[in-house]
Amino acid sequence: MFPTSINELFEVSDAGQLMPPKSTWFEPKLRSGLFVHELS
Repeated sequence: MFPTSINELFEVSDAGQLMPPKSTWFEPKLRSGLFVHELS
């Protein structure tokens, strides 16, 4: 299988749909707590 691109992920999200399990698994993983993004 080909990896899911970020653009494909955004298109699915913008359409209000869900991705199959494990299809949004990205590597390498960022360290927990390394980045914080405030959602408003």
